Parts: sequence; structure tokens; C-alpha cells
Amino acid sequence: MMGPVADPITPSDAAPAPVARVAFPSVQWFEALGQRMHDQRDHFAKIGDMDCTMQLTLYDASPAGQPWRCQVEFEGTDVVDVREVGEGDEERADFVIETDLDTWREMVDNIVANGGRPDLDHTLNRLSLPGVPIRLWGVDPVRRDAYYRFNQSLQHYVNNAAAFGTRWPGDADEAPLPAPDGPAARA
Repeated sequence: MMGPVADPITPSDAAPAPVARVAFPSVQWFEALGQRMHDQRDHFAKIGDMDCTMQLTLYDASPAGQPWRCQVEFEGTDVVDVREVGEGDEERADFVIETDLDTWREMVDNIVANGGRPDLDHTLNRLSLPGVPIRLWGVDPVRRDAYYRFNQSLQHYVNNAAAFGTRWPGDADEAPLPAPDGPAARA
């Protein structure tokens, strides 16, 4: 972002540095989203505090084709914990989002292609309402309601994927991506 008019334009203003790609699925990918959330506290404060633990289960994302599970704990406008979990850890989560890797990738690719804002067919809300391709469930129906209560904040959290590159399973290219452009990159 440029400073006051009197500031000279530096080479870093004219050509942002390439963005490192973060492997998905990984704890580091969700931590990168959390760091962007932390950097945008004012933005997330306008949406509202979020106090919940989300679990994402990808049916087919481990190298052996087994489910991969990760929990993200939110407090206020911050991510306070991200951890890979095993089968049976669902009770710690307020809600569980289950889908396959292709669905998650299509959603993230759409977010990136649209500068940090998915089209209406690629939001968490749209993809989960019919129960497919994203299934939402929770051990406790009252706690599961946190998904709906904090849906807008959760969507903005995931939208931060447009601010860095994602290295998907099978991607051969390890090189950094050009700096992102669009609302998520400038926020």
C-alpha cells in the first residue's frame, strides 16, 4: 500500500515479492489463514467475534487416500490453535465440515480467481446447505449452530487463501507464485 503522496515509490511498491506457496492439506495452511486474520483484526472486528472450534475432515486427502482431519480454534478475532487430529476427536469441535479434496480445491480456486471473494456457488454456506458436497455435522446440535452463527467470519477466514499460494497434492511446481492482486491481497 502506498503511503502519503510525498513518499517516493520504491521498487517493492512497484513489484511486490512473489508469495510462497503453502502445502494443502496442512496445519501450516490453516495457520497462514489465521495469520492473515490476525493482520486484519479491524476487518474481523466489524464482522464480529468468533468463539468456536471448527473441524475440517477431507475424506481422501492423506497420501494413503485416508481422511485428513484438522481443528481450528477461534477466539475473538484470532486463531488460537490449529492441530491435526485423529478419528474420534470430533467431540472437541463445535462442528465438523466434511468433504473431499476436489470440492475444497474448487472452492479455494474460485476464491483466488475472484480476488478473495467466491462466486455464490462456491461459498461455504452454498456448498453445505444441501448436505452435499459439504456435509456439516456435530456431536451436539446446539454447538453445531456455531457454524451458522459465525458463517460470515468463517467465509472471510477461508477467503484469505487468495493472499498466498496453495500447493495442492500432486502439484509439481514448487516455485513461488507472483504476488496476489485483489481485495484479499490489499486488505
